[in-house]
Amino acid sequence: MTPYQPPQPNTEITLRLHANETVPAAAVPREAWAPTTIGHYPDFTRLQQCIGRHWNLDPARIVVTAGGDEGIDRVMRWSRRGARREVLSHTPGFPMIAVYCQNSGGLLREEPWWQGPFPTSQFSAQINDQTALVVLVTPNNPTGQAIPIDDQLTVARESQKRGAWTLIDLAYVEFADDDPTRRLAELPQVVLVRTLSKAWGLAGLRVGYLIAPDRQTANELRNLSGPFPISGPSLAIAEKAFDSGLAAMQHTVATVRHRRGELSALIRACGGEPLESQGNFVLARWPDAERIWRRLADQGIGVRWFGGQHGVSAEWLRISCPTHDLDLQRLAGALHHAIGNNECAPATRETDRDGNATNCNVGAAAWQRATRETAIDVVVQLYGSGKHSIHTGLGFLDHMLAALSCHSRIDIELRCRGDLHVDDHHSVEDCALALGECLNRALGDRTGIERFGTAYAPLDESLARCVVDLSGRPWSEVHLGLLRERLGDVASENLTHFFQSLAVILRAAVHIDVLRGANDHHRAEAAFKALALALRQAIRRAGEGVPSTKGVI
Repeated sequence: MTPYQPPQPNTEITLRLHANETVPAAAVPREAWAPTTIGHYPDFTRLQQCIGRHWNLDPARIVVTAGGDEGIDRVMRWSRRGARREVLSHTPGFPMIAVYCQNSGGLLREEPWWQGPFPTSQFSAQINDQTALVVLVTPNNPTGQAIPIDDQLTVARESQKRGAWTLIDLAYVEFADDDPTRRLAELPQVVLVRTLSKAWGLAGLRVGYLIAPDRQTANELRNLSGPFPISGPSLAIAEKAFDSGLAAMQHTVATVRHRRGELSALIRACGGEPLESQGNFVLARWPDAERIWRRLADQGIGVRWFGGQHGVSAEWLRISCPTHDLDLQRLAGALHHAIGNNECAPATRETDRDGNATNCNVGAAAWQRATRETAIDVVVQLYGSGKHSIHTGLGFLDHMLAALSCHSRIDIELRCRGDLHVDDHHSVEDCALALGECLNRALGDRTGIERFGTAYAPLDESLARCVVDLSGRPWSEVHLGLLRERLGDVASENLTHFFQSLAVILRAAVHIDVLRGANDHHRAEAAFKALALALRQAIRRAGEGVPSTKGVI
């Protein structure tokens, strides 16, 4: 058997543009972790009903599966229960179709479909009396091309006439111009595959579903798995998505469609040849695709290189659409650097004459921190314009971090989902840790930076002083002199803790003193602004060497 195993770089990936993932569309409900959810075997009925209402279909026709690909596996094995062995699909296509066909003892035949209109006539002509299953993937992965609904109907009807079943994988259809689900659901001998991994942004849950043409088929497909293939928490989060996450999902889809055009334009500007896509990714051709793949990986960015596998030649890269501005900016700088066009690139990791990465001032980084208390995503661009998007769930902390970004000119995108039902401590602390780690990674080995920064910042009657040394040795002295117990929704003591936590992970000596001030809000904000100005000075490029007599920081 041939496993599904994409080529993997030998570097840590902090910006994942290789797996076609998106931002989660629904918040995690508390009931997902309730004792009754975790301690009892899961019940699929409620999710089936949610999906049935969503499509205005009989819920008994819905088969909940462990991701869309597990649904494909079920249909593949179910269709092979008779004497017919052949499965007909197109190439290139989703690699797991070949894996599941092989595992079920089937014989896969593939009709080429690379660019241009779907070859409906040639494809339909391949359906014969030995065909057990016909598989269509639309929009297709990895090309992003969609099969028009009329062509899907033609293939499905020809398949039915020959006694075969049709499986249509609609994993990326939310991103397409048209969604044929309702029309296809009316056809006999057609099973549809849907997933919450893509547009809903819930890939880690492993939740998908099949829409069967009738109850009997659904029951037979349901019986092809163990009794509980999906966990209770996954089901609870999926139910929440269908109940209240539709608007968020649609917003994500609209953002991705916009980003798709920007990504295609970026690829063209970097000498690539993108295909028109209706997925959340773009497939593009570069003659030196493998080298670009490796150089992007050296900068912590993962894209998909097929290496000549799965019907895709080695000069193609598939890039998932970044959903955030800073991610797109980071990709732009890294891609320009990877192709050797450094004039348009922000500070990125340099390479030696053999194209290998050398450790230097990286300039941009992304970091994810996930614990039982918080889940945080951070992206920073050291040499930006102070552009920021901050969402921590704590209004006062958002305000302080926005000031930090604005006055340091460091672009910061930070999202935190924390246990605010407990209090603000974990969110404040973990935001400091995640931001500090991201800044630390963006600084690389700190080659060429000023290293030291000293700044005063007033806010009306308040005056704060901050001195920073990006020395690699963490230390903090923080004296804010706050009298109020809370500032907005943040405990005053946690602001001191924020600066201390940041200094530790950033590996910096940070001294902050608020010298005077009568208003605690002003005192705290002046401290953040002083830190911003000191960091702006400390990260400034001053030369090529390491700013230390030791030769290393």
